[in-house]
Amino acid sequence: MPDTDVFRLRKSNLNNFLFADVGAESNGMPLSVVSMLGRLGGDPWATASRLAGQPRDAAVLELAEIITGTACAERSNAEIMAIATRLASLLPSARPTPSRAERAGPQSSFPGSWRGSTLAVLALALAAAVLILRAAGLL
Repeated sequence: MPDTDVFRLRKSNLNNFLFADVGAESNGMPLSVVSMLGRLGGDPWATASRLAGQPRDAAVLELAEIITGTACAERSNAEIMAIATRLASLLPSARPTPSRAERAGPQSSFPGSWRGSTLAVLALALAAAVLILRAAGLL
């Protein structure tokens, strides 16, 4: 059953994206993003939210696929990519695509799965403190 939160429209930070113009259909009627996403059969707000959480380049590519599959007007690949890029720029929190160094993650001297884990270091320090206090008879 579809989600029927009638107040979603007023409080959505996705409105600029969802109500943006995709372009005219082959019959001359304007097509909005919300209509285009609605043609996919799911919740346009959920789809827009998922797109907003992706890196910008991934959102552009997915939008280009959606435009290709749902819009009735004939468009060139360059035009579709331009529309997808414009629409992705309207997403409230689409992250820029991470650089190669950012994708590699933080470098650390910890081996394997402990790499860069501050939480693991803190847990070890706490365990050591408990053992020392127990050995001293304070716990």
